[in-house]
Amino acid sequence: MAVLVASAGAACTLDVQGTGGSGAGAAPASPGDGGGGGEGSVDGLPNGMLYGWSASTPAQPGIYELPGWLTLESPTPDKTVQIGEGALVSGIPAHAARARRIRDDGPFGLSLESARENRIPLSTPLQRPWRTFHEASLAEARGPDGAMSAGRVSDEDTAQAAAAYVPVDRSDGSISAVSGWVGDVEGEEGDFAWIRAFTFDDAAQNDERARVPAPARAWRRIDFTGVETARAGQIWVYPAAGDDARRSAASFAFLNLESARYPSSAIPTSGSARRREADVLYANNAEWLIWKGWFKATLEFAPNYASGEQLADHDLLYIDSGTRLFLRASDGAVVITVTGADGSASLETESLSWEREQAFHVEVSSAPSGLSLRVALNEGEEGKQVSVEEPAAAFAIPVPESGHIHVLGDPDGSQECADLRRVEFYEVH
Repeated sequence: MAVLVASAGAACTLDVQGTGGSGAGAAPASPGDGGGGGEGSVDGLPNGMLYGWSASTPAQPGIYELPGWLTLESPTPDKTVQIGEGALVSGIPAHAARARRIRDDGPFGLSLESARENRIPLSTPLQRPWRTFHEASLAEARGPDGAMSAGRVSDEDTAQAAAAYVPVDRSDGSISAVSGWVGDVEGEEGDFAWIRAFTFDDAAQNDERARVPAPARAWRRIDFTGVETARAGQIWVYPAAGDDARRSAASFAFLNLESARYPSSAIPTSGSARRREADVLYANNAEWLIWKGWFKATLEFAPNYASGEQLADHDLLYIDSGTRLFLRASDGAVVITVTGADGSASLETESLSWEREQAFHVEVSSAPSGLSLRVALNEGEEGKQVSVEEPAAAFAIPVPESGHIHVLGDPDGSQECADLRRVEFYEVH
């Protein structure tokens, strides 16, 4: 575990020992009641916690019920969320909180995503505008969501590799991400099902991540990135690529082409490109969380992107434009800035490096004793510890007029995609 600390004065180190809280399905908590972890708390949380929520296995597959003090605005209907290595939930309605995990034995988190557009006009290869090449045929098939949401592409040509393809709008010179679900791949050893982006450069087209070796019955989501060129804008799917052409078949579903360096959740399309608006999550009780101008919080989240893949500064906690905790895009540092009537102060860690889905644990405190920031980044079993210390005064801040503290985004929504695993707010002494 890599730990980075920036602190001032007698900055407090939070002693976080519990992971429960005012969790999914719980009623709104008041300071000191069972959902707030106050004196004599019965939920196992440290004394002094005002409000907290932690991700757990959802009661309904792919969907959380959030406590009353957390509000999610997610206006796009018909969303999806991955719930394991080979499964997703589709048809999720607007404003539903999505519970995501990418491994069957991995932790769940609340999926919060930036605005994205899928430029593939029909995300399942079944009919026009999809076209067939050589002796390929298309048929409806069961997808990773358990519904008839996939397209079964069969290769009946024993002389040449057959395929299906769809024209897409190009975005010349930009880095884009292709993703899709592939399953029930027939064939022999040496064969593979293949998603190929003809709009990409040669290296990206031949990326091993775009291939699923045969035979493979289970569903699997694959993704790869590339620089778009002036070539024909087309996405191809091959059910039986390999050294020798032979008859075979594979199923494909929920194909995405996004102008980004990493994929987001599948965006189903049914005839034209489609945009999913950004998720907005906020604590709606800032007057309880900022006490006499001071606040203290912990946050655990897993970015869906690796270092170097984010395009914008990603707000982790946003109170207003002068008081925010964010993950800086330019160098991967975690930064806290605090602005009050008497002045402003800031702290930042050194530049960080991480892989996709690697968990961050962040503790921040703005108290009369000083401003402090602590970041723990999981790095395998052994890990390492790095400390940074800087003097920083603290300035009391006002409660925002909106009464909101935004989590993993700002009032316009999440700037990047990540899973929230825990958020807690504490008393400040």
